[in-house]
Amino acid sequence: MSPRAQDPNESTDDAVWQDLVARLEESPSSDFPERQASGPAPTAEERVRAIFDNQPAPAPPGPRDYSASENEDDGTYQPPEPPALGVGDPLVVLAWLCAVGGPVALMLIAMFWRSVSTTVMLGIVGIFIASVTFLIFRLPKTRDYDDDGAEV
Repeated sequence: MSPRAQDPNESTDDAVWQDLVARLEESPSSDFPERQASGPAPTAEERVRAIFDNQPAPAPPGPRDYSASENEDDGTYQPPEPPALGVGDPLVVLAWLCAVGGPVALMLIAMFWRSVSTTVMLGIVGIFIASVTFLIFRLPKTRDYDDDGAEV
């Protein structure tokens, strides 16, 4: 077995770090006066500012610096506000509630209220059939087969 080779970074890390610190401390800073040996230590903000003062000028503006003009009306179509969800024909809303609620009510009765009278069950079935019939007859009577559904 050959002896393990020393990692080249193990011995030079401390020297490189000390060199970097020494160069950063030597960088001239026009914003801060020379500090005397007995003066207070600079704050972290002052040290960061001293590091970045000697950096090159900022990059020219790029695509992310774009701001849209104030007048954004470019003639595009703005659709009107849709009506509120609760607004509609009350008879159609009631028919939908009965068409959906009828089977749900029958299922709940079958699970929890076994002794319900036959009249109530037939009433729920009749209301369900009437509401579904009403909704079917409210469907459009004609169909335009050339229409692709788009509206202008």
